[in-house]
Amino acid sequence: MTADQLTVTDAGEDAVLEAITEVIAPFNAQRSGMPLGPGDDAACLSFPAGAAVITTDTMSEGQDFRRQWWLGPEELGGTEFEPVAEWPMDIGTKAAAQNLSDINAMGAEPTALLVSLTLPPQTPVAWVQDFYRGMIRACSAAGAENCVIAGGDLGSGEVISVTITALGAPPEDGKLLRRSSATAGELLAVNGALGYAAAGLEVLELPGAEAVTEAEEQHCEDHAEIIRSCLKAQQQPEPVLTAGPSALAAGATAGMDLSDGLLRDAQRLAEASGVRVRLDDEVLTRRAGRLEPVAELIGPASAAQRAAHWVLSGGEDYGLLATFPESAELPEGFEVIGRIEQGSAEVLTGLETGRRGWDSLAP
Repeated sequence: MTADQLTVTDAGEDAVLEAITEVIAPFNAQRSGMPLGPGDDAACLSFPAGAAVITTDTMSEGQDFRRQWWLGPEELGGTEFEPVAEWPMDIGTKAAAQNLSDINAMGAEPTALLVSLTLPPQTPVAWVQDFYRGMIRACSAAGAENCVIAGGDLGSGEVISVTITALGAPPEDGKLLRRSSATAGELLAVNGALGYAAAGLEVLELPGAEAVTEAEEQHCEDHAEIIRSCLKAQQQPEPVLTAGPSALAAGATAGMDLSDGLLRDAQRLAEASGVRVRLDDEVLTRRAGRLEPVAELIGPASAAQRAAHWVLSGGEDYGLLATFPESAELPEGFEVIGRIEQGSAEVLTGLETGRRGWDSLAP
């Protein structure tokens, strides 16, 4: 039996842990901040500022991803796209990215990840190693240069499930971006794409090649770049992990991660700060226009409305929503998409919305 064929059940827990260590030990060795790494009952981390920011997220097969998304071009609407990457790496990248994004949204620097990984018995050991290589890819982004993979836990189950706990170091002055400190008269700005991950999800859920017409195949070829961008946003997200600290340095007053859709997350900010959020429909319509070629692939008759829905309510963008004083010079990558007003805690827009964002517990 080759290494690629060896399953986690065949290998046993200790051998799987050794295989994981083989991947992450060289990565961790290049970084400081962990006097004692994985191998004992717990790792030891150092926090010069004397405090830590902490968050956790779970991704489960069937709920957050389907392995058939990575089957290849013949299952992806008949297009000539190559898969974004090997799927275990992508799962590792996405699981890490969504946690790193939360740390960044506080204006903190990611310092460590703890991973609880549940695996079906027949999962190849090589799959597990590639999963961790995907995590390393996410931790190699600018802004995560000091982040280590500090250990975690292994378990067995019917489907793949990943829970990551991320720790971060706050700025030296201790100031963090919070949802509760926006005030009337400020600008609302976003760093990152809006709606791309939701668009990518719908493309991945399209029927197989046998249901694709010649006209649809030509449409895919004509708009390959934007479709690829949407697929990558869903399968292999790359949040800008320097956005939080740069926003704080520019005078941002409040901020939060965009993971459940602009409307839903902006509503959370409005409620936490006791303010009204008025979105700039012109800016958002322009952003939605970039996604219309993808929406036409899903359903030409309602493409504009569908694209607007993705921008307003699509989840998993992992951008940063932040408020700034009107006089502030916005950091690179931020665009004003609205204003903060006095009034009841609500989000105002004249665009058609439909369902207002992602709810992990909704039917």
